[in-house]
Amino acid sequence: MTIKRYENNGLRKDGEKSVPTICRLQVTERRDEGMNNNSGNDKTMTIHDVARELGVSASTVSRAISGKGRIGAATRDRILDYIEEHGFYPNAAAQSLAQSKTNNIAIILPEVNTLVDMPFFHTCMYGVEEVAQANDYDIIVVTTNGNDTKPLERLIQNRKVDGMILTRTYENDKYVKFLKQKQIPFVAVGKFPDDDVVQVDHDNVGACKELVTVLFAKGIQNIAYLGSNMDQMVNRCRYQGYEEAYRKGKRKLNQDLVYTDLSNKAMVEKAVEELKKSGVECILCQDDYICDEVVRKLARMGVRIPDQMKVASCHYSRILENYPVTITSLKFNITELGRRSCQVLLDEKQIRLEVEEHGEVFQMDLDLMTDVVINPVSYTHLRAHGLRRISYA
Repeated sequence: MTIKRYENNGLRKDGEKSVPTICRLQVTERRDEGMNNNSGNDKTMTIHDVARELGVSASTVSRAISGKGRIGAATRDRILDYIEEHGFYPNAAAQSLAQSKTNNIAIILPEVNTLVDMPFFHTCMYGVEEVAQANDYDIIVVTTNGNDTKPLERLIQNRKVDGMILTRTYENDKYVKFLKQKQIPFVAVGKFPDDDVVQVDHDNVGACKELVTVLFAKGIQNIAYLGSNMDQMVNRCRYQGYEEAYRKGKRKLNQDLVYTDLSNKAMVEKAVEELKKSGVECILCQDDYICDEVVRKLARMGVRIPDQMKVASCHYSRILENYPVTITSLKFNITELGRRSCQVLLDEKQIRLEVEEHGEVFQMDLDLMTDVVINPVSYTHLRAHGLRRISYA
């Protein structure tokens, strides 16, 4: 395993020599029942006022509040007790200004119709939000078409966020180029052909290669591939795994069995009809959305799965969960992918973990993977290319 470290661009934590963490406190004086409580008691107090009352310096008050820097335990406790007694609390806006922080992270999602069709993005977002909240960050959700940079420009110009997470990457990614140019900290969920970009991803190449290899080992001779939008890096990686499995098995790939431009339901259905006439034994689907359309079409055609046609998917999700037929699929821990992406973005040092095998570069560590469930054929405890286990029913 090769570990490469990249310096953060001041995203999260300040060093001890940075500006004071808190520059102002918002104070509300609380009075017990029975005491005078005249209106107009709410007021703004600075750390200098607190320092004057306690006979310490303003920087000492700042260190006590932030927990950073050297300060005696007794002094810290005295300051914090005084703050709690008088109901003082940090002014978030002033704190953000002093630290040049917003405590917001933007998660960039694809257009809404894709979000409805593909649960991957919802699940990934849950993981991001979980880590963000644990670190006192909020997330701003931005849906885009992958081409228009204006939503990102507004966030940057208005200083809305400290960093961004791209949940989809493209071969020629406008957002990646834009964010690099603006020097905004960001993490890409997905592989990207630029080592300067911090990336977090599963090993889609290796997983798909292993899946197809296993299907070959079960005696399946002809495996078709149904995909779409090869500009997306995840789709290119999955198809690459499919091709590598053919090369590994020294098999000739019949291009008549490959569809990589299926942009709508009608095109998927037409491809299924053609493949059924060709006598193909198995259809490998690029993702759960295409697989769903394939299964529905085969059902309308009266084709039994897996007796008359075997179906596999490079990605498992809840879409495939309730089918009465057996679908061979790869299952990844998407929530953990979101968690790791957010944590990498928030870390003082942005770290890219690279696992290099057979010329491939895979991001993050092996523990990012969870069980890979492949039905109905089976192996156990296979860790090749980051897979913790392949199990079969």
